Amino acid sequence: MEKWTFENRHFDQLSELIHIVSPSMKEGEMASYLRDKWKDAGGKVKTDILGNTYASFTKGKGINIGLVAHMDSVAIQITKILQNGFLKFRSIGLRSHLLLGQNMKVQTDGGLLHGVIGFDPMSQHGKNQGIGEEDLWLDIGVNNYEETASILEVGDMAILSPQLNRMDEYLISGTAIDNRIGLFILNECVELFNKYAPDVCLHVIGSVQEEVGLRGANVIATQCALDACFIIDVDYASDTLVSYDNQMGSLCLGEGVGLHVKADNNPTLRKIMCDVAKRNEISYQKSLGRFIYGGTDATALQIQSGGVATVNINIPCRYMHSPVEMINVQDVEHAINLIMYTLEDISTKQKSDFIPF
Repeated sequence: MEKWTFENRHFDQLSELIHIVSPSMKEGEMASYLRDKWKDAGGKVKTDILGNTYASFTKGKGINIGLVAHMDSVAIQITKILQNGFLKFRSIGLRSHLLLGQNMKVQTDGGLLHGVIGFDPMSQHGKNQGIGEEDLWLDIGVNNYEETASILEVGDMAILSPQLNRMDEYLISGTAIDNRIGLFILNECVELFNKYAPDVCLHVIGSVQEEVGLRGANVIATQCALDACFIIDVDYASDTLVSYDNQMGSLCLGEGVGLHVKADNNPTLRKIMCDVAKRNEISYQKSLGRFIYGGTDATALQIQSGGVATVNINIPCRYMHSPVEMINVQDVEHAINLIMYTLEDISTKQKSDFIPF
């Protein structure tokens, strides 16, 4: 198999994903996009009651392997319409101090509206006392309750206005890279799988509500029988100016894909991937994550249906859950190549179980 490389056309494909509005709990637009794309690629497509979207590609009689990436992005949800037309909200994965003055896209039944996060720059008399949601509002440029209530509802969602920028040959920044880059990797793996046809049954899955407690992932294994599953996501990069004495491990942009060493990950599957990486000169980093378990869809998937062998495949990401997340596309290359070479290795050796000891 030839190694995959990130080309200019891939930037455009990632940008298309970035601009699809898909906040937690309202991922329908992304699900529809993926269903069409995966069906065109020959997949058998379905969606479960929570909204998780599946496509199965069978090229042989090998074991069932899943690739999972969450479809939702961080967002805000409208909680109240004020008399002056301003909107109060609650955050889903977005910290208040990062929202000041940000452009937003509000998802309504009538379409998208533009809004701005409003605040009073003099409210703390020039001294930062800590910005909270109570200090902020969403301003859509309407000055009374009646008109605002006629075009949107309490419960509607808003996301940071989508953008994607190329900073140099390898670095890109933008909104919702968490986890549009995971969905991008799924799509590229489908294309490569159809081209090289390893003897496994591949299931690609876009999960919902990851940002609100891994809720979608809690039913995936009950809907789709999996022997092993790769969870593709971003993880916090540690190569910034701020460091913490209690920071565990390191994960740096451009130094390879991250593989977690934590309770959520199957050690046998991880060792297979490390061996594959070494043989094929694919750069990887062993990372620890912030906690010994939790934080990704692997947490929910691993302990379903008698247990699933899971491993996290992490793209190092700076400034996660902010308006300007940043990654290095070389790490994306390593992730895609590691997945595909691992599928090939499992197929060739007819690996059938991942019992750890």
